[in-house]
Amino acid sequence: MSINKKESFKKKVEQLENEVKELSKKASERDEYHDKYLRTLAEYDNAKKRMERDINDFVRFANEKFVVELLPVVDSFDRAREAAKKHENGAVFSEGLGMILKQLHKCLEDNGVEKIKTVGEKFDPHIHEALTMIQTDKHPEDTVAEEVSPGYVLNGKLLRAAKVKVSHGPKKNEEEEEEKTNG
Repeated sequence: MSINKKESFKKKVEQLENEVKELSKKASERDEYHDKYLRTLAEYDNAKKRMERDINDFVRFANEKFVVELLPVVDSFDRAREAAKKHENGAVFSEGLGMILKQLHKCLEDNGVEKIKTVGEKFDPHIHEALTMIQTDKHPEDTVAEEVSPGYVLNGKLLRAAKVKVSHGPKKNEEEEEEKTNG
């Protein structure tokens, strides 16, 4: 092979090597852009899901302020009905209030508002607000013995804690108390 052919061959090899390097560089850039595309797509999907969740939460809790303001009205109806039951001429009035209350409670339930269970339930400081401790034979210790004011949750979120009286356990005989102090 002549020197010219060797040089021409070397130039061809160098040219091909440069083209291979350029193609490798472009393939690397393509992979990088593809990776960025996939990450951006994943971020978009996550943002879309987050936005949908935020919208759902907004819709579920949009009426929270209104419901919180409405609860004292419900309480007043409850108290009025109980007061009407105690008067001899209040039976018809009490029945009418009961029908209104039933309708109001159904409306609240249909909109995700639930009344917190109290009497007979184990005291839970997350949903019950203890106003006092009482001794009673009807309920074991650390159990709600009496509801003073109902509590409510909206779609699982606490709106207002139930105000309750908590059992301190059964009443003790005076003799038992004296034995413990003298014993």
